[in-house]
Amino acid sequence: MTYILVGKQNTLIQEILFETLSKLWGREIISKEITSSPDIHILDIEGKNSIGIEEVKEFQTQMRYKPFQETKQVGIIFNSEKLTPQAQNALLKTLEEASKYSVFILCVDNERNLLATVRSRGKIIYSKSTRQKKELSNDQDFLNLDTIEQFAVIEEYATDKNSSLDLIANLEDQLLEKLEFDIKNGNIESSKKEKTRLEVLQRSREKIVANCNRRLVLESMILQIKA
Repeated sequence: MTYILVGKQNTLIQEILFETLSKLWGREIISKEITSSPDIHILDIEGKNSIGIEEVKEFQTQMRYKPFQETKQVGIIFNSEKLTPQAQNALLKTLEEASKYSVFILCVDNERNLLATVRSRGKIIYSKSTRQKKELSNDQDFLNLDTIEQFAVIEEYATDKNSSLDLIANLEDQLLEKLEFDIKNGNIESSKKEKTRLEVLQRSREKIVANCNRRLVLESMILQIKA
């Protein structure tokens, strides 16, 4: 089984990581067990910008054996957004063929920073703050707001990287729904337009991840998809 926990790192630990572990082991988990339990294996490359294939292979080796004292052993990958595409692909087979004794937990700032093939193999759980932001974006139907209103929303979401990526992910979901509708109804020209807009979102995501000015990136993104 694989769980994908979405939210800021500290929020994940406070809100849902302990809760998930407690359910898996059937008892309350205390904080020190995250680093002291022989049945928790952690992949966290602190201070590095990416997690590559070699780190994933070493992590996979740790997960080959049965749990020592609990009913299940747990492999946690913090900052999973740092996994390179190659590392994520290397991890796929392990997620698919995990034994009944093994559970994987991927902690990520935004699920869209994981490959679709990885997302499809896990149960996604959002932190409370992430859920609230997603609900805000969906309730406002952002794409139907006028430009001034959109820029006001952007000002709120541009306060940090995770929020900016959340906004892009929500817009992506809305555009994908529109694209699916257009394809089903044979609207070729409209579907081409939605595809182009989705490409704008992806380029904007890459700029946000690269630490470009978030507000300018999001404002430019909106102007492009409205053009």
